[in-house]
Amino acid sequence: MSKKCKACGCHFTPDPRVPKQQFCSKPECQLQRRKAWQQDKRRHDPHYRDNDSRQIREWITSHPDYWKLYRQKNPDYAKRNRDLQQARNKKQKNADLASHEVVLPDFHLVSGRYVLRLVGPDGVANEDAWIVEITLISVCCDNAAT
Repeated sequence: MSKKCKACGCHFTPDPRVPKQQFCSKPECQLQRRKAWQQDKRRHDPHYRDNDSRQIREWITSHPDYWKLYRQKNPDYAKRNRDLQQARNKKQKNADLASHEVVLPDFHLVSGRYVLRLVGPDGVANEDAWIVEITLISVCCDNAAT
């Protein structure tokens, strides 16, 4: 019995010991299978997600100069990344990037939905965003003095 590989679309004969096999044995297809498994695990298993996140943070802490050195050794990568980031910045409807240096003098927070983005130390907003709803529940008034 032949099956169609979920990754490459080629027909293959599944291993009889793996009745639900969906990917052929090509290395590229196995890589896609593992990647899909990991994405599903991160999405649905909070323990896996927390452990994975912790391990990544530990690795980053123990290799603080990795990306700096990588960009130095691979200038084409750095240039491509810079060009792509500039293109993403231009695509944004609001061309102004969020910055901790922005001051709105007469800004009063009002109830509503807001988009919340993490701004890195370089002043560039991360692409990850949350939509949050803020409800104003108390307002300071000058009526207390009268």
